[in-house]
Amino acid sequence: MGRVPLIHDRVLSVVEPTGSINASGLDVRGNNMSKLRVTKKREFDDRTYPDVMVDLETMGTETDTQVLSIGAVRFRLDTVDDIRTIMDPDRSFYARLDLEDQGSKGRTTSADTLKWWASQSRKARAVFAEDPEDVEGTLKRFIKFCKGARRIWGNGNMFDNAIMRSICKDYDLEYPVVYWNDLDVRTLTRLWNLLTDKVSKGKRPTIKLGEEHNALDDARRQVIQCQHMYKELSNKVKGSKYEL
Repeated sequence: MGRVPLIHDRVLSVVEPTGSINASGLDVRGNNMSKLRVTKKREFDDRTYPDVMVDLETMGTETDTQVLSIGAVRFRLDTVDDIRTIMDPDRSFYARLDLEDQGSKGRTTSADTLKWWASQSRKARAVFAEDPEDVEGTLKRFIKFCKGARRIWGNGNMFDNAIMRSICKDYDLEYPVVYWNDLDVRTLTRLWNLLTDKVSKGKRPTIKLGEEHNALDDARRQVIQCQHMYKELSNKVKGSKYEL
């Protein structure tokens, strides 16, 4: 198994252990592990993993944009994951969605975003070569994955969560949580910067894990970032009337 990650000067290095599953459904030896998507998973309640981190790769930035891929992770904010726990396939969700079907629902694409994708790395663009899954079936699977969760986190309050709400509505499906339990990473990052006197211009703890712009890798990275920011904020107010 891999090393437990350590923080040095706010940089957290996470190295995948041999045989672990990455977000593309391949283990580090290159073996196909796509059964991650279809294997029956353990189900969690709000006492074990009450939070879900979701990350989307999309074809635009508007709420009605087409969703290219979904990555999600069940987690606890008050526990700091390491490489052995964050890679748990039962806590992970990944899907590459069918774009044509979304287009038939009137969901949109952006020329600027297509240009942006063309400028990304070959590994990031590999998502376009993945086999697309049925959108309605994928959304139902996502909703089941979120069963028992209290909150869903996204990277920004008007992006991941809002787009997921929109696409669920297009397919006549109920979004898994009520609107006041949609949370976002950017707000926590802002508080962390302000309350811990970090002169980082809105940056987060640096996590070296997986590929940038891979939905599941990004979701896993954001979980660990939030957990470390929450831990530091908790220590900041420990012993006060605002203790978390």
